Amino acid sequence: MEFVKPNLPVRKVKKLFVSQLTDKVIYNTLINFGTEPVFLKPSVNLHSELRFHPDILVFNIGEGVWLCEKENEYMFDFCKFVEAGNLLSDGYPNDCILNMVSVGKCLICGKHKNGYNDKKLLQGFDKVIHVKQGYAKCSTVVLDEESFITGDPSVYKALKANKYNALKVTNKGILLNGFSNGFIGGCCGKLDKNILAFTGKIENHTDYKNIKDFCGNIGIDILSLSDKMLYDYGGLLPVTQIPK
Repeated sequence: MEFVKPNLPVRKVKKLFVSQLTDKVIYNTLINFGTEPVFLKPSVNLHSELRFHPDILVFNIGEGVWLCEKENEYMFDFCKFVEAGNLLSDGYPNDCILNMVSVGKCLICGKHKNGYNDKKLLQGFDKVIHVKQGYAKCSTVVLDEESFITGDPSVYKALKANKYNALKVTNKGILLNGFSNGFIGGCCGKLDKNILAFTGKIENHTDYKNIKDFCGNIGIDILSLSDKMLYDYGGLLPVTQIPK
């Protein structure tokens, strides 16, 4: 078993967390790719579709270690879950306490008062970037330790201020039941070091060319997992990868 550094596999992903609502075509495409989609138990404290979203339910704090809601029980034997003291509840920002981005020794998170703030668990980060957007993970695509795509202006501004390579795109055209639109970070995830997969036809996105060129400039190919419209399922979160 070989764990993925948060968001950044270096080889083909073996297991990744996905929503129980994931389209069957996407599910089967992942299986055919050689990656096993693993469903997370939905939150009993949320009532919108967000209760199924991996990026709402868990946070990858380190290799093989995931924070989860205290009342949820995860019985997987291939990674470790640590119960967070905070419970999720309906309504922003109480539903996005764990919706943070971990990349290397940097943490990107919302600065709202209900954000996760366990200093003992977060002491492993050398840098913490606070953004106005509480749905930080939903809004952010991690390409490598220096490069990101985001649909949120506050995240983009913070990334640029910290000298990161960032591309700002629109969230328009990304579906999410019960909301006006979904988020760019919620409709994709990396399946390998150089492969970023989307939960729909990325070619139909308004900023497709910019996304393709931006990724191509750092050696990353983009893949559409279905021919349907992009849908925010809460991301594709890599957990383990094929060993050397």
